[in-house]
Amino acid sequence: MHEILSGKPVRDQINEEVAKIVKDLKDSGMVPGLATLRVGEDAGQKYYESSVVKQTGKAGIECRTVVLPDGTSQEDVEKALEELNHDASIHGILMLMPFPKYLDSDRLVALLDPAKDIDAITDKSYADLFQNKKEGFFACTAEACMEMLKFHDIPVKGARVAIVGRSLRVGKPLMLMMLNANATITMCHTRTREEDLKAILKEADIVVLATGVIQGYDCSLFRNGQVIIDVGTGTGRDGKLAGDFDSQSLEDHPELTDLKYTPVPGGVGSITTALLLRHLVIAAKQQTEER
Repeated sequence: MHEILSGKPVRDQINEEVAKIVKDLKDSGMVPGLATLRVGEDAGQKYYESSVVKQTGKAGIECRTVVLPDGTSQEDVEKALEELNHDASIHGILMLMPFPKYLDSDRLVALLDPAKDIDAITDKSYADLFQNKKEGFFACTAEACMEMLKFHDIPVKGARVAIVGRSLRVGKPLMLMMLNANATITMCHTRTREEDLKAILKEADIVVLATGVIQGYDCSLFRNGQVIIDVGTGTGRDGKLAGDFDSQSLEDHPELTDLKYTPVPGGVGSITTALLLRHLVIAAKQQTEER
């Protein structure tokens, strides 16, 4: 029988950890604080922002939303960021990206205080991951894949892992996390030759799909005994939310009886905000201890 790897119990476990740290911090007289920084009125960013605000409220974390109108000068955006960097009540900063194209996003990322980089977008965060340092934070979606495997007792050490997708937020950091966990990695992407991709996917023990090609990977590419971690999110053929893995094609492949896969929705995506809040409360704890 196939096994659907739900993200809900993973999220709930992380939320319990966050709640404990928040209580300890409040008992010591400190309330953890998160700030979001958005420029413009992008609908997707506003949706994510509202989700973060809702979750921080549930967790007892203070959240400040800084919204600047489209057309705000580079200087004024930098000024707003610097104010958050130096605000002792703010322990983590979430920059909602991409910024409008007229802004120098690289410079804004470089100005972000690494100690408050809970979304792991600064050069220091990537360098810490590359060097396998434990004190920094990792990209939330990539880390969510690792948390999913850990919770469901799926061994990574020694596993053959195929990652399809080479983005800076998922594929590349996940490759390093898997390497640090002693897996054997093959990186693929949308330019990998079709015949090579088919062979690589069949051989893998764990497959991570992170290209955004919605329902683009049907069951003919897989074999029994594999674990499929689906990071894609978009609109499927039926108009509903779907991932890169075409789970509907299971009906056409009765020979497949033993797959483990994450659903969309309810899989990896449900864990990412919980991880963001865990990063935030850990950052708050660290900054409090350093004072």
